[in-house]
Amino acid sequence: MKKLAAVLLCALMLLSLAGCGKALKDDTHAAWVAHGQYKLADGTENSWNGKDTALYEKSALTAIKLDDVKKIDQGVYDALKKKDVKYLYTIDLIFGTNDAGWTTDFTRDGKLFRANGSYAFKIAQCTVDVDGDNKIYAEDQWIHDPKTACVEALTPDTLWEPVWQEEPDEFGFSWASNPVVTGGPGLYTLVIAQYKNASTKENPGFGIALILKEKKDGIDYEEVVEYVPADHTYGIIGSFEGSNWEKDVEMTAAGDNTWTGEVELKKDDEFKVRADADWTNSWGNGADNLKCEADGTYTVTITFNGEEATVTAEAK
Repeated sequence: MKKLAAVLLCALMLLSLAGCGKALKDDTHAAWVAHGQYKLADGTENSWNGKDTALYEKSALTAIKLDDVKKIDQGVYDALKKKDVKYLYTIDLIFGTNDAGWTTDFTRDGKLFRANGSYAFKIAQCTVDVDGDNKIYAEDQWIHDPKTACVEALTPDTLWEPVWQEEPDEFGFSWASNPVVTGGPGLYTLVIAQYKNASTKENPGFGIALILKEKKDGIDYEEVVEYVPADHTYGIIGSFEGSNWEKDVEMTAAGDNTWTGEVELKKDDEFKVRADADWTNSWGNGADNLKCEADGTYTVTITFNGEEATVTAEAK
C-alpha cells in the first residue's frame, strides 16, 4: 500500500512538473499577432490590420514557458514570476529603422517627444476563419485596448505605455494612444504576458517587455518644444538685392504675435521669413517661397495664431 502511494505521489509530481513546463498558450485564440509599420526580424516590412495571410502568419507570436523568459532577460523573468501569468508569448521585431511616413508622441521625464511611426506597435489576439486553403485573420482583442486591456511596461526604459483612461491627460494621451518603443532603433525581443486578473487601471491585466538584442542605425527621437513666437527674432531673406539668401532684413514687433519689415523687390524675386537668422523655422507660401509679381517696395508681415504663422506682402 505504501509502495502504491509512493508511486502515485511520484506520478502526481511528474504531472505537476510537466504542467509547469508547458508553453502558456492561449487556446481561445488562433494566434497573437504583432501589428505596426516596423520590420520583422528577417527584414520584412510589417503593417497594421488588413495585411495578407502570409504576413499575418509571419508576424504571429510564439507561446513560451515562464522559464524560457529567464534565457531572454533575468529581470523580466523575476518580474513575471511574481505575477499570476495565464498566457505568455514572444517575438523578435526591428523598430525605428524604416520611415513609416507618420509620427507618434510619448513622454520621458515630463517632456514630450516625437517618434517615427515605425516605433509604434500593438498586439492583437486573433481568430481565424478557414475557407478551403484560405485563412482570414480577424482581430478579436487589441493589446492594449480601450476599457478591456490595460498594459504595464515591464521594461520602462525601452517601452512607453500611455495612460489607461478615457479623458486625455495634459499631453493629449488616453487609452487610445499607441505604445511607443523608446530604446532607440534596433532588434528587440518582445515578451507579452496576460495575467489571470481582469484589467483595471490600478491592476493591469497584461505586461509587455522589450529587450534590446542589437542596436541598429535608424531614426532618432525629437523633443517637442512649444514654439513661443515672442521668444524669437524674425527676418526677411530671399533672392532680392542685399540678401541673396544670405542676409536677413530685420523685422520689428508690430503688436501681439506680429512682426513687419520693409524690402525692395523685383518681379520674380523669391523670399521667406525665418526665425533667429536660421533655417530651423521658416515660413512662406506654405513650405514654398513667396514670389514677387511686380517691382516695388513691400511691407512683409508675419502673424502667429498659436504656432501657425501667416506671411503677407503688401506693396506701398
